[in-house]
Amino acid sequence: MQQVQSPSVDSLPRIGYYVSKEEQKQKFIRNESHIHKQGPLSGVKAGAHKLTNDFLTYFPKGFAGSKNSDFYEYLSLGMVPYVVGSSMLIALYGAARNAFNSTDACAAGMGYRKMAAGVIAYAVGKWASTKLSRTLVNASTGVDLDLLYIKKINELPEPGQEKGLVRIQYPGVYDSAEFFRKDLLAKDAELNYGNVFALDDKKAKKAGFKEKLNNPGQMVNDKTRKLKIRATALENVAKYVVAATGVAFGAQKSFEVMKLPKLNSLSNAVSFVSGIAKTVVEAGKELWHGTDRNVITRNYGKVLIGASVVTTLLAWLIPTIGFKSNPNTMKSKVDTNKEYEVN
Repeated sequence: MQQVQSPSVDSLPRIGYYVSKEEQKQKFIRNESHIHKQGPLSGVKAGAHKLTNDFLTYFPKGFAGSKNSDFYEYLSLGMVPYVVGSSMLIALYGAARNAFNSTDACAAGMGYRKMAAGVIAYAVGKWASTKLSRTLVNASTGVDLDLLYIKKINELPEPGQEKGLVRIQYPGVYDSAEFFRKDLLAKDAELNYGNVFALDDKKAKKAGFKEKLNNPGQMVNDKTRKLKIRATALENVAKYVVAATGVAFGAQKSFEVMKLPKLNSLSNAVSFVSGIAKTVVEAGKELWHGTDRNVITRNYGKVLIGASVVTTLLAWLIPTIGFKSNPNTMKSKVDTNKEYEVN
């Protein structure tokens, strides 16, 4: 006698009240805040969105006293003084060169190139330091501190509007150490893995728990909060050290004597890029070797570069060690086979 098998859920026709998992997922993504799909350019996309809206939307809204201005917009506006201030520093040295005589114009040009190099190295160094430490933290603990989510804001109608606008924001999942969006992480795990504890299971395994826990969130959420706090503190220290190194890097003589062709042809463009690359390498060597004036000028570059490397690595190691520390000792406080704490 042939066994009669029931059809699988996904093979059922899309009629009546049945909604497939994929349709549920797409409906949720359309209507609710959700984890941003991560890719190589996801951070660039979110950064460009923030920077564009800073100047065109958030800044005008804030000055107008809009009732729809919120804390996310306030924090995002922190990029404005960096961009404006850096641009002004570079422009102050370069804008008036044509008004100088040849000797003064040459001196101003040297300062212009060094200032531009310092500002760029300052910004790139801070970004690279944080990106590296967070990438290592993610690989070691499963906690991606750069993870973003898409938040849809339904604004109240402004004067003259019949209906409020719907805006998109890109907050970080772990922006708040105490109240990070573990609800969105659980929903994302449910939609993509069919288990709300899937991501917590991975974190618990990286934290050192060999056995699968009944409620892994009970353990890893507190560890995640502490990891975020430690990482933020150490990243701030590393940023200042790396920023100082970037400024010192831009002050090297290689940038003073740098000669670059105009970008008016393909061959000149290639020469332009290769010239910058060569100058960067030479400036790095100059910073490392210093000058023979005294022991300080001879070694300050080595100290700055070494401190930058050390603080960046510490921003990875210390939070990771705290995340993985003593997982078995918690059994005296928490029964890992139950969903509640044992008093």
